[in-house]
Amino acid sequence: MTSDHGKKHRAGHVAKTVLAIIGGIVVVLALLAVALVYELDYAVRTVDTSTSPDGRYTLELQSVGEPMFFSPASARLVLKFDRYEVSRMDTQISDDGGQVRPTSWQVSWEDSGAEVRLRGSEQADELVTMGFDGSVSTGRATADESLGELPDTKTDGPAAPTDGGTTSSEVAQQEAEQIDAGYKAVYDAALKSQGYGYQVTYNAKGDEQVILSQDSEKVVILVYDRESANGACALFALESCPVEDYGSWSIEEATLLDEYAYAYETGEVIASGKTSWSDAGTQEFRDATGE
Repeated sequence: MTSDHGKKHRAGHVAKTVLAIIGGIVVVLALLAVALVYELDYAVRTVDTSTSPDGRYTLELQSVGEPMFFSPASARLVLKFDRYEVSRMDTQISDDGGQVRPTSWQVSWEDSGAEVRLRGSEQADELVTMGFDGSVSTGRATADESLGELPDTKTDGPAAPTDGGTTSSEVAQQEAEQIDAGYKAVYDAALKSQGYGYQVTYNAKGDEQVILSQDSEKVVILVYDRESANGACALFALESCPVEDYGSWSIEEATLLDEYAYAYETGEVIASGKTSWSDAGTQEFRDATGE
């Protein structure tokens, strides 16, 4: 009798041990499954970070989960002001099953926020604007724009020459070089000695502009205005833009501090002394520009 009871006790103990082992295995497998699901669907990693020119804003490109086989990769953009989140946007990047990586985006900091181009081999570029005011807007570039070309550009033949035998692209390049030379000449001749810095940025239209100084109250900026009336000079405006909430600023609210003429032929820089657009400027400035 005692022997049968002992056998039953041992059998019950073995059964409990087996059940405990099986239960432990099930728990481990369940935890692994949860970890796998989290890794594939929810894990967030910061892939790359871009900082605004004034160092106050950061924009993070994050991956969310992992793409399965050849599915799109989930991505997230997060704009922060110091430690505080201003806005975020979730999207997907179709890149032949590839993960989100630093080459998946291109960032340009503008007056009112960050302009982002998200790239994928299986999609047109996605254009995202993250405003300093918390606004977010999206759009799609055309197929040509996603390749870094203008929408109407043709690549099946040489560029059409102008009357002087120079292609239009060469003319545009020459003009860009003249403007760039003008920026540097005006800075060296009139602004460097005032302790200004020199930080090249681009506005939403892609036009070059130079930030000279920036603080919590104002941004001093040098911008190319236009060619002079007589075609002999490039005109550059020195302007002060008030800084608004979240550090945003707009050139539309700027006040004129001075205007400079850069003479193409001699490289001379002539200050106008103008502090409003209605001012005539100095005689030397008017003689140089024909205005």
